Amino acid sequence: NSLHDDVEVQPFSGLWDALQDLVRSLRRGLAGFLRQVWRYPSAVFSFALILLLLFGSFYALVAYPYEQVGRVWGAERLVGRAYVPRLAAPAWVNAFRLSPLLSVLRLSEPERTEQTLENGWRQVTLTYTFSYPYGDFPQEIFLYLNAEFVEKQPFVSLRWLTPDGRDLNLKALKAGRDVPYDFEAAIPLRRWVAENPLWQAWFNFGQVQTTPAFYTLFADPQSDSPRPLQGEYRLLLTTLLFEEESEISAELVLLGQVYGLAGTDYLRRDLLVPLLWGMPFALVFGLSGALVTTLLSLLLAAMGVWFGGWVDSLIQRLTEANMILPVLAIGVLAYSLLGIDLWVILGVIILLNVFGSPTKNFRAALLQVKEASYIEAAYAYGASSARMITHYLIPRMAALVVPQLVALIPGFVFLEATLGLFNIKSDYPTWGRVIYLGLKNGALYGSRYWVLEPIFLLLLTGLAFSLLGAALERILNPRLLEK
Repeated sequence: NSLHDDVEVQPFSGLWDALQDLVRSLRRGLAGFLRQVWRYPSAVFSFALILLLLFGSFYALVAYPYEQVGRVWGAERLVGRAYVPRLAAPAWVNAFRLSPLLSVLRLSEPERTEQTLENGWRQVTLTYTFSYPYGDFPQEIFLYLNAEFVEKQPFVSLRWLTPDGRDLNLKALKAGRDVPYDFEAAIPLRRWVAENPLWQAWFNFGQVQTTPAFYTLFADPQSDSPRPLQGEYRLLLTTLLFEEESEISAELVLLGQVYGLAGTDYLRRDLLVPLLWGMPFALVFGLSGALVTTLLSLLLAAMGVWFGGWVDSLIQRLTEANMILPVLAIGVLAYSLLGIDLWVILGVIILLNVFGSPTKNFRAALLQVKEASYIEAAYAYGASSARMITHYLIPRMAALVVPQLVALIPGFVFLEATLGLFNIKSDYPTWGRVIYLGLKNGALYGSRYWVLEPIFLLLLTGLAFSLLGAALERILNPRLLEK
C-alpha cells in the first residue's frame, strides 16, 4: 500500500513542482521586464496613460450602462424641463477666470407665505432669493409654473428685485399646468432700454445675435458694456387661487456657460458620457484590428518565406497591389452603397491591411531566420511544413511582433474616428461620432470643447501606444541600443 501511495502521489507532486517552477520563471521574467521598462520614462508614461484609458473604460461600463446611455444618445431631441445648459464649456475653465461662470442654479423650494382674503380667495406668495456672483449673464433662464385647478386658473403676478434696489414688474399671467414662463414676452424690453442710455450702447435688437431680453434683469444700469450686476436677487410670485382645491408650485432655473468635467452638446447631453464610452471602443477597435492584422500578416509572410516560389510571389504581388489601394475610401464606399455595419467595415479594412507593410517587414526578418542552422536541423529531422512555420519561424519573431502590434493600435483608433467623421454610425457613442456631430451642429461657433476634447483623447491614445511601441522595440530588440 505504501508503494502504491508513492506511485499515486508522485505524478501530482511533479506536476505541482512544475507549476511552481513556471510561476517562478514568469515572475522573474516579468520582474526583469518591468525593470527594463522602468529605465524608459516614455514607457512609464505610456503605461500610465493606458491604465487611465482602462480605468475610464471600466468606469463607463459601470457608471453609464448602455440601457440608459443608448436612449439618450439615440434621441434626436430631448423633451421635458431643461436643467442642463446647451453647448456649455467644462466647469474647470473657471479655474482660469477671475470671475467664475454660472453652471446651474436651480431653486425649487422658495419661501412661501399664504393668506385668505375676505372673498374667500387665497393669496400665495413665493419668494426666490439667490446670490449671483458670476462674471457673465446666464445663458438661459426658466420659470416652470405648475397650477392645479378645476375650472378657474390661478392668476400670477411677478416682481424682480435687483441688488441695487430696483423693483421691476413683469407681465402677469394665468398659470397653467406645467407651463414655462416666457421671459422674452414678459419684459417691456424697448421701454427699459430706452430709459437707460448706457444700455443702448450695447443692446442689439437686430435679427442676428439678438441680445436676450432677460439680460436687462441682470445688467448693471451704470455700465455702458454688457456686464451683470453682482449681488442678491429676489423673484416674487404673488398668486391668487380662486378655488379651494387650487394649488401653485414653481421652479426657477438659471443655466450658465459651464457644466461638468466635459461640457455639453447642443441637446444638453453631458459630453463626459461619450468621452468615457469612447475609451473602450478605441481600445477594442485598436487592439482587435492590430492583433488580427499582425497575426495574419505574420502567417502570410511565414508561408511565403517557407514555401517560396509562386506562393511567395503571389503574396508579394497582392501586397504591392493592395498598398496602393485607397482602403479608407473602399470602406466608406461599401457603407454608402450597402449600408453595412461599422464592424463589418472594420473586418473589410483589416483584411485589406493584412496585405500591407507589416507583411513586407515580417518577410524581411523571416528571410534571415530561415537561414539559421536550427531551421536546417529541424527540416532534416523531418518536421512538417506546418510545424516549421508555427514552431520554428513564427516564435522567433516575438521581438518584432510585439512592437509592431503596439504600433498598429493608434492607426486603428484613428480609423474609427475617421469613419465617424464620414457619418458611419454605431449603436454606441464614440469619439469619431462626437467629432462629427460637433462639426455638423456648429460647435466651432458654440462650445469648441465639443470637438477639442475627443481630438485630445485621440492624440493622447495615439501618443501612449506609440511611446510604448518604441520602448518595447528597444527592450525586445537590443541591437537598436548599439545604433
